[in-house]
Amino acid sequence: MLLAWLLKNVVFRLLCGSVQIQADDIIYDSRKDVSGCVFVCLKGSRADGHDYAESVMARGVRGIIIQTDIPRKQREAICCMAEEKGITVAAADDTREALGEMSRAFFGYPEKHLTMIGITGTQGKTTTAGLLHNILEIAGIPAGLMGTTGIFTGKHTFPSENTTPESYLVQKYLRMMVEDGCRAAVMEVSSQALMCRRVQGVCFDYGILTNISPDHIGPGEHGSYEEYIYWKGRLFSQCQTGIVNGGDDGVKKAVEGCICRLETFGLEGAPCPAADYLAGDLVPVWDEGPGIRFRACSRFFGPDGLDCCLRLPGTFNVANALPAMAVARHMGVSAGQICQGLYTASIRGRCEVAGSVRGAYIVLDYAHNGRSLASVLKILGQYAPKRLICLFGCGGNRSKLRRKDMAAAAFFGADRLIITTDNPRYEAPLEIIRDITQELSDLEKQFPGEKKPGFYTVIRDRREAIRRGIGMLEKGDLLLIAGKGHEEYQEICGKKYPFNEREIIAGELKIPFKRL
Repeated sequence: MLLAWLLKNVVFRLLCGSVQIQADDIIYDSRKDVSGCVFVCLKGSRADGHDYAESVMARGVRGIIIQTDIPRKQREAICCMAEEKGITVAAADDTREALGEMSRAFFGYPEKHLTMIGITGTQGKTTTAGLLHNILEIAGIPAGLMGTTGIFTGKHTFPSENTTPESYLVQKYLRMMVEDGCRAAVMEVSSQALMCRRVQGVCFDYGILTNISPDHIGPGEHGSYEEYIYWKGRLFSQCQTGIVNGGDDGVKKAVEGCICRLETFGLEGAPCPAADYLAGDLVPVWDEGPGIRFRACSRFFGPDGLDCCLRLPGTFNVANALPAMAVARHMGVSAGQICQGLYTASIRGRCEVAGSVRGAYIVLDYAHNGRSLASVLKILGQYAPKRLICLFGCGGNRSKLRRKDMAAAAFFGADRLIITTDNPRYEAPLEIIRDITQELSDLEKQFPGEKKPGFYTVIRDRREAIRRGIGMLEKGDLLLIAGKGHEEYQEICGKKYPFNEREIIAGELKIPFKRL
């Protein structure tokens, strides 16, 4: 494809060469084969693609896109070598935006052939996406899915490195969805993805905002809560209809001044009595696992509303279901199909019952911050277990506030705790565990009598921790294994090691394991 065509929606300055050259592909990772391709230099939190410009020019690249604001000496060095080798160099104000627009052109603007649904929020993105995807499939609307638990293009599945992949991959997967016969695409869109322009230029038919609370604030993420809110709200500058949590103060700030059509959802009793979609009459149920019944009311659902049942527990999952129901109704899905889609949906790693033994149940959940852990423990507590046991750790190279928050959530929400590793990344596991146990000790002093002596156990090895947790279960107990959910790895010192908690549990229970 001609470089001129790839750049047709990019404001750029040609520094040397010609845009009338053929580009076999667009590359942004210098480790890949760049021969015959155009290389886009991206600035990341740990690496800068401009530092690898000379390397790719020595390996047969045809063109390079650099950022306008790089140091003058670096720009001149790149241009000097490019002129010697007959390589085109163009400069754009933001190479991430450029990559997004170039990728859209390269893959033929696939989003134009799909009903696009983008879902953002601190919690609930994966659940809402999974519920909506299942409803659409039940309704006979083939849909692709892109998010935390992976990518499904209609006929192919791929693992996901990030909640939202880089813009090139977003467009590649959207093109595959079109080719696989999909009519809709359900996408999780993280604040980081919006900040890094991974959905650059994409026009969403529907945008969903589930909720907002402080998270992803720290090195390599967002500088402040205000910045985090700002980027969440950016989704609604590129969608036609926004469906948002009307009772969430952070959401209200995020959508201030947005010009898209807005609809709201909420729960009865929450500070959003005039929501377009409202759920009430919530009743916890146990159907081979925790679930909840509720009635959804809206002008779209008729005077009596819809009686629905989720095989997921908690009011927060009802709140996650409402925007999925709203989008489905906009897309012409019948009330019966919506109810069937909700009931038959299961979300990997979200309050997922992974097994039972001796009359006790084992539940997996992705809860990896204080708010989400507190929520899931509160919900599981509603089923009155004999003992609620929580196994958790904290991820490394993330805000240390998470460790305090998760320790507090577990302290007040569970009867027994097992502290272990999660994804330590580049931090020492024992230092992370020490931060958690220090907070637990401080809470124990502040609230004497709240816990029995020895209420927590430290088992550094997560596999052994799971084995010991299962071993202590008695009839009526619930064991929550929190933090990894759908993940099938542990990240240690930059490497991901296979670690499938479902497989480990199946091995301990001596039951067949089916790989998803």
